[in-house]
Amino acid sequence: VVVVVSLSSSSLQGDSDMEDIISDAAGLLGLNVVLWLISLHLGKTWPVDFIWSCWPCYQCIVILARGAAPAPTWRALVTCVLVAVWGWRLTLNFIVRGGIGHEDWRYADMRAQFGRHFWWASLFTVFLGQTIFIFAPCLSLYAALLPGGAPLSALDALGVGCAAVGIFLEAAADTQMDAFQAARREKRTDAKICDRGLWRYSRHPNYLGELMWWWGVYALAVAAGAAAWVVVGPVLITLLFLGVSIKLMEDRQLKNKGEAYEAYRRAVPSSLVPLPPRCGRASSAQL
Repeated sequence: VVVVVSLSSSSLQGDSDMEDIISDAAGLLGLNVVLWLISLHLGKTWPVDFIWSCWPCYQCIVILARGAAPAPTWRALVTCVLVAVWGWRLTLNFIVRGGIGHEDWRYADMRAQFGRHFWWASLFTVFLGQTIFIFAPCLSLYAALLPGGAPLSALDALGVGCAAVGIFLEAAADTQMDAFQAARREKRTDAKICDRGLWRYSRHPNYLGELMWWWGVYALAVAAGAAAWVVVGPVLITLLFLGVSIKLMEDRQLKNKGEAYEAYRRAVPSSLVPLPPRCGRASSAQL
């Protein structure tokens, strides 16, 4: 967080933003420390998962409340609507999937890895890490929401379109995966891998949707006149997904499903961008 905030020597919209950024970063940091203490009491880290979808919504409210304009700009209104839709869908999806009380398998694996030292290791690897990766892309909101930005342009339309498509992709991919998992639980299919819908063309269409969402918000910030360094947010998210999230997910799938997932990777060679399968769809019988 200190590294990200220090970049704000080049202001987003004005000199006063520096104090606001530091204040908000400190607030998020303090919140994650409190959630870490709660997780120690619960013995599970699931409270941290709400930060990802809820903090940007809260950030919008705070930024608008501090704005000097009597009414939000059209850019600010559209951005807030997009953030609200994205945040609500993601939060509801987390709850419906049983996220409350359930520790994500990534954190469970880390708990097994660190053993009795996980109580303090989780502060840095889970809670403070989450602070950086959610606050950095939220920097785009300062430019997109505050008054005094550049007039609306084609770049705004591009940003709105990219963010909206990202929300749709993520929602569609999650819905298709949930339907597949329900079919497995109800014994309506014996397939091990979901290879229908978006999952036929991309192995991680939900991750693609999340990346498009953050790059869309960044485009809105650039349209408003944000400083060039704000790109650090979507870049960090992209590196996180490409360098960590996809590898962890695929390693887990290979461990649990073995040759079935190998066959799926051969049939669907693209990890993110939807492309026609090189070998055709991996049929349920083959998997």
